[in-house]
Amino acid sequence: MTQTIDFRTDPSRYRHWSVEYEGPVATLWMDVDEDGGLFDGYQLKLNSYDLGVDIELNDVVQRMRFEHPEVKVVVMKSAKDRVFCAGANIRMLGGAAHSHKVNFCKFTNETRNAYEAAEAESGQKYVAAVKGACAGGGYELALACNHIMLTDDSDLFGCAARGAAVGGFARYWRADPRDGQAHGAAGSGGCVLFDRGRCEGQAGRAMEAGG
Repeated sequence: MTQTIDFRTDPSRYRHWSVEYEGPVATLWMDVDEDGGLFDGYQLKLNSYDLGVDIELNDVVQRMRFEHPEVKVVVMKSAKDRVFCAGANIRMLGGAAHSHKVNFCKFTNETRNAYEAAEAESGQKYVAAVKGACAGGGYELALACNHIMLTDDSDLFGCAARGAAVGGFARYWRADPRDGQAHGAAGSGGCVLFDRGRCEGQAGRAMEAGG
């Protein structure tokens, strides 16, 4: 992985993301092209990502701030069935030099920090609408958002990781298929447990949507 990397991109060149604008709301679709890796030797399956995917996401976030100040809410969704994001691509990491891994992690962190700070810096809130499997760096994509909406959590972590603990975020919401309403819980430094639609938190409490 010593080839020159071009960080310049624009919406007409995106292979992994697309954006729909409707007044103050923008929908950001993640639809990673399996064969669109930045390097050879791996496929970006299950919305996994490499540096090329994050270069585009970073471009989206900056353009949202400077070119679309009318947008107040950005909803991040997956265009793939039953998967949100599988995280950083393992084969890509396995073939990468140590220096690339380090700087890849730094770049992805900077991108997530950018939209995590978007509310304070540009008045734009990000919402992760998680439908399907979410693992590894996929957590990070969602956790950097202001809110997490579990629109379908039946496959959220996959069979091996149901009931896994995820800590460090302030609030998540899940849509109850029985009544279509959003239900939430808040944590304060604790962890929140997800278990096929049931959730418990060390410091969690039920709250009304919007509370």
